[in-house]
Amino acid sequence: MAETWSINVLEIGAKILCILVLILQSVLLDYIFISLDEKASTAGRYFWIALDVLIIIIWIISLIWSHRFFSKLTSPKRIPKGSGGLVRHVFKAAITELPFAYVSWLLYSSVLVAKILRMFSSPSGFGEALLKSPDDILLSPTGIKIVLSLAGIVFGLLAYSHHNEVHNSKYRLIIDKLAHSASLDVLDCLMLISYLFIADSGLLLPYPMDKAIKAFGCMCILLPVVPLFALRYISNRQDEKTFQMVLALNSALYLLFVNIPLFSLRIILWVRHDADVTTFLTKNIMAIVRDSADIYLNTVGWLKEQKRNKPEQTDSALGSEEKEGGESVELDKMNPAAAQV
Repeated sequence: MAETWSINVLEIGAKILCILVLILQSVLLDYIFISLDEKASTAGRYFWIALDVLIIIIWIISLIWSHRFFSKLTSPKRIPKGSGGLVRHVFKAAITELPFAYVSWLLYSSVLVAKILRMFSSPSGFGEALLKSPDDILLSPTGIKIVLSLAGIVFGLLAYSHHNEVHNSKYRLIIDKLAHSASLDVLDCLMLISYLFIADSGLLLPYPMDKAIKAFGCMCILLPVVPLFALRYISNRQDEKTFQMVLALNSALYLLFVNIPLFSLRIILWVRHDADVTTFLTKNIMAIVRDSADIYLNTVGWLKEQKRNKPEQTDSALGSEEKEGGESVELDKMNPAAAQV
């Protein structure tokens, strides 16, 4: 009883802290955009505030509702076909999906990616020419990097907020692993995006490199949606195969779309532009080795489960055939005239 109470307290604390960090980052980023995005209209600059308020409200509703949703639900609800009109059907589907973490991160990461692209878009962006402000340390490349890096903390807290809601040990194992790895990868990509502060870094990047950093950096921020979406459908399953497939999928995604591309970009930055890439270059190497090993181990485990289930399927098929054969023999005995025909 005491253990359950302490777990609930930690979960509630994680949710409250998650919302507070989200609000802090949103307020600071909005202040930065209002202060520095001079080429945008007044309505355009305050548009970010409206989006952030909407995201915060959705997150609060989602985190409050998720505990009630998972405590009462044993399997995901399906909305009957033909129940109401199309708008009502879509609305019900959206409400049903709201408690799951992938919805919250999809909305948040989409707005964050839009802000980053606006910040470094040419010629209207303000990030490339930004230097340290003598009056406000927040309006500087270092200040913006710190504010953006809060995204890693937000994701870790979001994942932990959903840790104890599903009574499934394998689900908890995967979301714990995802919380640690994805949070670090978000910080990794934001560190790479920091090279786009050209006036601060002193690196005049060619056009293809500039686009590649933006593309893979933004992809890394959006990528956790995929494994979180997969977790939505395995939250009530216990079979080993499904979890091994999700683990292999997660490792493959981060290997192909995060660690190998970011490692390659850092090698180019180091060799051609003499950029300091030491710390996260080493992290990319370690992650490539880890992801490759995880893909191999989980694929081998999945194949073993497939082979193990084949004899059971064969035995059940033979049993059904024997049952059908016995039934046909009994019918023949009961109706000898039909058997002669």
